[in-house]
Amino acid sequence: MSSVKPETTEKYIPSDSKNSTHKDEIPIQNIYYMLSYAYKNLKINKDVLKDSQKFTNIFDLFARILVGAINSLVRRGFYKEYIIKNEDTSNIKGKINFTNSIRRRTAIYKKLNCQYDEFSSDVLFNQIIKTTMDNLIRIDDLDNDLKRNLKKLRPFFYDVNTVTLNKQVFKTLMWNKNNQHYNLIINICELVFLWRLPKDNENGKIHFKDFIKKHEKEMANLFENFVFNFYKKEFEESKKFKGFKVSKPKIDWNLDKYDEEEGRDYLPSMRTDIVLEYNNKQFIIDTKFYKKILSSFHKKTMLHSPNLYQIYTYVNNSNFDGDIRGMLLYAALKDKKSKNIDYKYKIQNKIIQVKTLDLNQDWEIIDKDLRRIANILINNT
Repeated sequence: MSSVKPETTEKYIPSDSKNSTHKDEIPIQNIYYMLSYAYKNLKINKDVLKDSQKFTNIFDLFARILVGAINSLVRRGFYKEYIIKNEDTSNIKGKINFTNSIRRRTAIYKKLNCQYDEFSSDVLFNQIIKTTMDNLIRIDDLDNDLKRNLKKLRPFFYDVNTVTLNKQVFKTLMWNKNNQHYNLIINICELVFLWRLPKDNENGKIHFKDFIKKHEKEMANLFENFVFNFYKKEFEESKKFKGFKVSKPKIDWNLDKYDEEEGRDYLPSMRTDIVLEYNNKQFIIDTKFYKKILSSFHKKTMLHSPNLYQIYTYVNNSNFDGDIRGMLLYAALKDKKSKNIDYKYKIQNKIIQVKTLDLNQDWEIIDKDLRRIANILINNT
């Protein structure tokens, strides 16, 4: 994945205006790389990378991927299921529902109410796709070419209904071997839903609001999953680094024996973001995605103390039998003061590092920066 070179440094500016000088910038192509690691079935596509040089927002990218995925779906054919239908018909089929027929007096029109199974494409998978297409088309700032392409694809869904999207809808999907090829497209639809920026105004159009401000949580999840899967793919799954392990285990509190049972259930869980292990060394990494990495107190600039306490607690409670160290890895965005943070502290013989990963730079540099972190573990530097 890292061998594909980005062809542009076009920036994604998450604000209301395309001409804004807002500094929270991440290159669109970098978001695509991050998504490609976070969602393993989203493979790097050179055509998408090339097209993304003109994109000005994340939904252009989502729409571009969706257009390609739907075109492939149309060529392959839609997933279908047998669904139960009720219909007043003069052609008897399935099972006659006499109760409904009498109550609705269908005999007057020489019809009977019948219930039957129909092999149909009007299933939840396709309903989600059609609804997502409609939502993207309604975005006023979406690239015009992408909007036209989505409108051209819409007639293929003529017999598919739309659905009200919520988090539960995506959880109720029933996956099987016949619909696995929907994995990518449903992932994109879910991302469009989770990262939606709809705000209906009087003319019924949708405009973008501040992306980072509203979707800091989603960006934090993407950042964590991207870093986790980067190390999974590039190190754990690589033949070059045999024995390299990537996980996100829960760490138990290292309680004294006499306190082991009393009040144990009330202790907060210690759920790690990323844990790297190689030979007899463990590296606990906690990822953070904030607009501001540094805080201030009485005119003094400092690191966020809760984050430092958190990683310190993880390191000191890990039961790994070997060398243990920790790192706070921040996504660097706006604050110039925090762009190049790289600090190392030795506390009670445990090394704690604080580092930023600048997402507003060429992908090759991001790739090298992440590899340098793993090399700390491998080379014990």
